[in-house]
Amino acid sequence: MVADQVAPTGATAEELWDPPSRRIARGAGEVMITLGLLACLFAAYEFYGKAWRIQAEQDQVDTTLDRQWKTAAAATPVEGQPIGRIHIPKLDRKWAVVEGVTWDDLRKGPGHYPGTAQPGQVGNMAIAGHRILSVFWDIDRLRDGDAIVAETKTGWYIYRVVGQRKVLPTQVEVIAPDPFHPKARPEKAMLTLTTCNPKLQNWQRLIVFAELDHTQAKSQGRPAELKGKP
Repeated sequence: MVADQVAPTGATAEELWDPPSRRIARGAGEVMITLGLLACLFAAYEFYGKAWRIQAEQDQVDTTLDRQWKTAAAATPVEGQPIGRIHIPKLDRKWAVVEGVTWDDLRKGPGHYPGTAQPGQVGNMAIAGHRILSVFWDIDRLRDGDAIVAETKTGWYIYRVVGQRKVLPTQVEVIAPDPFHPKARPEKAMLTLTTCNPKLQNWQRLIVFAELDHTQAKSQGRPAELKGKP
């Protein structure tokens, strides 16, 4: 018997015979697994990384708002600059709201649709925000009667949720002065939140409608709806 034909002790048939096709298939499988892992990492970065970046921007906007409110004069809304805050007690969340809804505006947090009502005004104060963890991720949890509080330099405006709707992006009547009767003259002060729907997709818009319930001056302290909230 020729020495190099003798099988090593304990060697298996698979170890003795590994054709090129099997090696190619195994290599291709390893590449696919690697690509899959990279895709998952990229998706996680896009999901959590974007939320982190917007939160960082939001922190700066919030600081800017406090600085503005310390000045004597009320500032005219400027594109991309903060104009107030909204609080959602049920979600334990609050945001500084900037004027404008462009991509650059919304990367700072929620944005106020220019031309829509201001807090407490008759009409519809419409606010857009991304459907990500640091912004409007959970507003689908809101139910009729839940509070949404708009904060300005001098006052609190407490709105109560009156409904939700899922619409196409082209259905812009949801930000009309009276979103329930777009051609009618508004008679109520409303607040409307808009965001993408479903989560992680954008082929619909989720709309949350709220009506003004009451107002309270800052000099009277924080409203009951925000007691114990940040």
